[in-house]
Amino acid sequence: MPSQAELYNALRAETVIESRRDIALQLLARTNSRQYLDECLLVLHFPKVIATLDESHRPVLRDKCYSLFAAGKRDKSGILRESLTRLLVHIEHPDDIDLYQRGVETYYLQPVDDVAQNLRAVALAGMAPIDPPLACLYAARFLGEPFTSVFNCEPAMTAIDVLVAANQRLPIYQFLLHSGEGMARTGRGELTGKALESLGEDFPPHLYEQLIEKYQAIDQPTASMGIINWVLDRRAEELYDRLESVIMTSKDFDLRRYGLVVMAAARDDELSERLLRLARLASRENLPLFIEALEICQHQERDMTLARLRRRAGSR
Repeated sequence: MPSQAELYNALRAETVIESRRDIALQLLARTNSRQYLDECLLVLHFPKVIATLDESHRPVLRDKCYSLFAAGKRDKSGILRESLTRLLVHIEHPDDIDLYQRGVETYYLQPVDDVAQNLRAVALAGMAPIDPPLACLYAARFLGEPFTSVFNCEPAMTAIDVLVAANQRLPIYQFLLHSGEGMARTGRGELTGKALESLGEDFPPHLYEQLIEKYQAIDQPTASMGIINWVLDRRAEELYDRLESVIMTSKDFDLRRYGLVVMAAARDDELSERLLRLARLASRENLPLFIEALEICQHQERDMTLARLRRRAGSR
């Protein structure tokens, strides 16, 4: 039987996809060396390799993942378990729900923050197709959780996906009422923006207007993008005045640019007319933004207004 070192060297030398997979699984089953584990998982996550994984490869992955859950000190940050769980989610076997259950319950609190957010997110994604009601309960718990990552907003971002897929949007609305503002103010506006974008086409406009008022007041760009996307995707004409206000009163240059461009790209007559009206009144600072937006606008008066803006811009 080859040693772990010999398997490691063979793995690094092998070029055939199926052979690399088989050597990686063989070494994975035998080793507790972090160097070797990292190399095995790197190989198994390579797109051409992961595409070949099927149920026959599941026992090795499951056993290693289970052993790390049983001895969490060997994987305090959850990175190894996250990687193994992703591979199991790819295989999609319903009997792995026990591992997903352990994954969504795993926290590793360092002195400042928790670092197992991605593990919980991946485990939740694996649980969702197997037990949707249970997954929705965990998703509701993860929304607004103080341990939400400031880097990628996980596992709350995955939680929104799970709730939307199950058409369970009430927890998202509850999050926006009570926790979304705090998330937006603490560097997690992407989460709040996704929540604002995910309330569904049948959400009452008068209640959405109340949310706009709440979040426009803090003027957090990634959160405001969610408002813009929801109003435009739904073609909520009763909220177009609010949409204009969100875009034009923002202090964030990039948000104004985004809002004007997506208004132009919507190919909506009412939005195009509003865009032209705003363009005619544009401040010198906003001229480049309106020029960029009008260049993709399809309104019949576009060319005349665009020419005027270019003359104004060139007269500086």
